[in-house]
Amino acid sequence: MLKQIRFLSRIQLCNLLGLNEIRHTKDKSRRMRYLGLALAWLVVGGMMCAYIVMLSFGLTEMGMGEIVPVYLSAVCSLAILIFTFFKAGSVIFPVHSYEILVSLPVSQTAIVISRFLTMYVSNLLLCLLIMIPGMAVYALKLHPSLGFYLYGIPGMILLPLLPLTLATAAGAGITAVTSRMKHKSLAASGLMILIMICVLAVSMQWSGEQGEITKEMLINFADIMKEKVGQIYPPSIWFGEGITSGNTGAFLLFAGVSAGTFLVLVLVLQHWFLPICTALHAVVRKNDYQMGRLRAGSVTAALWKKEIKRYLASTIYLSNTVVGYLLMVLAAAALLFAGPEKLEAMLGLPGLVSSMLPLLLAMTASIMPVTSCAVSMEGKQWWILQSLPVRGKEIWDGKILLNLTVALPCWATAVILSFLALHPSPAEGFWIAVIPLAYILFTSVLGIAVNLAMPIFDWESDVRVVKQSASTMVTMLIGMVSAAVPALVLFFAGMEYRTVVYGAVTAVILAAAGVIYGMICRKDTCTM
Repeated sequence: MLKQIRFLSRIQLCNLLGLNEIRHTKDKSRRMRYLGLALAWLVVGGMMCAYIVMLSFGLTEMGMGEIVPVYLSAVCSLAILIFTFFKAGSVIFPVHSYEILVSLPVSQTAIVISRFLTMYVSNLLLCLLIMIPGMAVYALKLHPSLGFYLYGIPGMILLPLLPLTLATAAGAGITAVTSRMKHKSLAASGLMILIMICVLAVSMQWSGEQGEITKEMLINFADIMKEKVGQIYPPSIWFGEGITSGNTGAFLLFAGVSAGTFLVLVLVLQHWFLPICTALHAVVRKNDYQMGRLRAGSVTAALWKKEIKRYLASTIYLSNTVVGYLLMVLAAAALLFAGPEKLEAMLGLPGLVSSMLPLLLAMTASIMPVTSCAVSMEGKQWWILQSLPVRGKEIWDGKILLNLTVALPCWATAVILSFLALHPSPAEGFWIAVIPLAYILFTSVLGIAVNLAMPIFDWESDVRVVKQSASTMVTMLIGMVSAAVPALVLFFAGMEYRTVVYGAVTAVILAAAGVIYGMICRKDTCTM
């Protein structure tokens, strides 16, 4: 059993991270691509560590060092919950490798445990990236007792288990509920997005409550913070009391709940693994087909319809790439229903939300465009498009139209809600509408260009394409940085230069979109 678990876990990790390709490829350009991706991840990880260090240092300097472990464990658990929730169903119930797995002489328990271990390893890396810098600052500033180290190390190892279990249970439940539906991918994506909207709404409401801090509250801020975190996620309090106060009972409660729920879920999914995988492979068919009138359409329209069908067929693809556009709508809705002042308090941006709203909407629209992984989603069927008598421009247009189909309704809704919330002048309303639209066009063509430079066609799970590929990360970084730079210019130069900065940004972004579109239209699929 242990040998099977170790073998399956190693294979799954190699497939998700592309380790075998990195080790054995003889293509120098591909090696350089992986090197660039590794450097990019190091930069992102370094930025995250720097932020955690500054946050922890600030809390300890203000005399609130005791909440550092509690707060960081809550943040770590929330991050693991969100990242795992979107990929749990695809990793636990592997659609592409299902037939191979059931034919191998391995136990069902080994398959389920290996899937959990795969997710646990990736989440543990994220947990250590968040916890170690903050805990190091805590140890250097407060000089805790030996119990801090005795409980802290195993505590960080156990910390990912409970959010991993909760996210997997929710993802597996959604997969099980929607497995018999005709449009199961669309239904599963809708349920996932609905749950995440509820989580974000609760966290924003809590942030809003924290934003209205009086002088008396500031004196007892550490106790208030611990109370609020304990109301939302009690295991963080158990973890914090165990490693800071040496409370053995609290630490054992944390360890028991984390490990116990994990084992229970493994046992339950072990029993339902084959029925759920079988249901995922089932296809609903009705024998009521009737021949209708045949219509001839353009090549671009046919390719666009093909892209829509592929998009709706993948839960991971849909639920991850629509998040940025939904956040754009949620930001505008929060601006309408909560008001500019309260929203600024929630985000910690006093006086900046209403004045920089066009750039904030543009930044959310740049999080993960559909086109950032649209080419890689072709997978092993890429040769079919290469063999068709169509131009590359028509293929790229179909993928860009898919992104616009998803983005434009969200953009229009966000613009209408923003107008109702702020009642802007004609000039301000023009920028609120035009700047996010310009970024949507820019990231649509940028995603295609980056994905053509960094494609992945030999994937086994769409998790690797959507959540772990270099193209999605690079596209997101370029899009968000291009929106953050003018925001920083406005912040330091002053809001009186808004018209000049907005005009320059719009011109540069639209010009860049035109240049990139011309470059990708000259690419031929047969030469890639």
